[in-house]
Amino acid sequence: MLKNFIILILKGVRHRPIRSWLTILGIIIGVMLVIMILSLSAGVQNAISSTLQMFGSDLIIIFPGKETNPIAGILAGQKFKEQDIMDLENIEGVDSVAPMTIGTLNVDFKGEKKSVAFHASYWDKMKSIFEESRGVKLEIGAWPQNEDANEVVLGYLAANSLFKNKIQAGDEIIVQSKRLKVSGIMARLGIQEDDNSMYMSWNMFHNISGLKPGVMSALVRVVPGGNIEFIAQQIRFQLQKQEVVRDFSVLSPEKAGRIVGDILSIVELVLLLIAMVSLLVGAVGIMNTIYTSVLERTKQIGIMKAIGASSESILMLFLIESGVIGIIGGVLGVVVGIIFAWIAGFIASRFGINGLFSFASLDFFGFFAILIITFITGIVSGILPARQAAKMEPAEALRYE
Repeated sequence: MLKNFIILILKGVRHRPIRSWLTILGIIIGVMLVIMILSLSAGVQNAISSTLQMFGSDLIIIFPGKETNPIAGILAGQKFKEQDIMDLENIEGVDSVAPMTIGTLNVDFKGEKKSVAFHASYWDKMKSIFEESRGVKLEIGAWPQNEDANEVVLGYLAANSLFKNKIQAGDEIIVQSKRLKVSGIMARLGIQEDDNSMYMSWNMFHNISGLKPGVMSALVRVVPGGNIEFIAQQIRFQLQKQEVVRDFSVLSPEKAGRIVGDILSIVELVLLLIAMVSLLVGAVGIMNTIYTSVLERTKQIGIMKAIGASSESILMLFLIESGVIGIIGGVLGVVVGIIFAWIAGFIASRFGINGLFSFASLDFFGFFAILIITFITGIVSGILPARQAAKMEPAEALRYE
């Protein structure tokens, strides 16, 4: 009997292709979102952890604004006094402090002009942080030795991709009408924003840009073996004495990881809620499809009952049909979700974010559980219309037009 039921169900789906596939599409979308979340969440966490590790496990980051909204402080143009930041070197356990500022300057190379982000600090501190804390060295060239030298260091992409002609160490570029020599080119960091940037000495940047001196952010390097959380508290206490920036953030690697993890959890929750709403819409679609199927097949139901089919058989027929619609949507949703997750991982890798998606990290047990859920969702959605079909009287069904 089950074989006959399946044949009838497949014939019904074939005779109502548009309606059936639109119903299945609602299930596909919901399942696809869930699969993408499951497939990419581990990769996203690994990518974030790798990015945080590149900032250095011995570095503390300081910037204006609250931890929950750091962009607001930056956009507001808040800056620390340089002396207030440099005084942090007097705290026990602090090895060095690198004041940082960022600005966009016009760059001309062989007649091609671009607006480029510049990071500025003192050369010796910048070199120490990149090479010793972040583990990144220059691919070619050397770090400038003189703070007042007309020299710059380029990120990997800024040298190789930003302009039509690749920039080599020793080439000259024009920055804000001032001719500067490219002293060195960094190895790839894997962070697009940094790889597309150029780096300049603290004094040279303020002379060229004309911007008011001030520290937009700072990197504090602790001594080997130092208690980074305790030192972060000392820095926070020290900065509370300055009167220029009232709201500021002091982030250790552990605290930054927690904040990012909390944000990621919220994003995952929102996406899961969207997926659940999509599944609910799909369930309503299944119910509507089965109700319509019952009306269209009323005479067929009457014939089946007239030749001996029981109400339980009719009920089972429509429940299986709704379950099949759910499982088809679930299977296709899993496949499409994996494909989209792979595409997202591939695109991310093109931007230097590796390991976002891996087939080895796929949770096939979780996928199986999702298929069971979609099957049950289909059956539950079909209960009401199936009961209506099962309660039909044969005589009334045969007279239905």
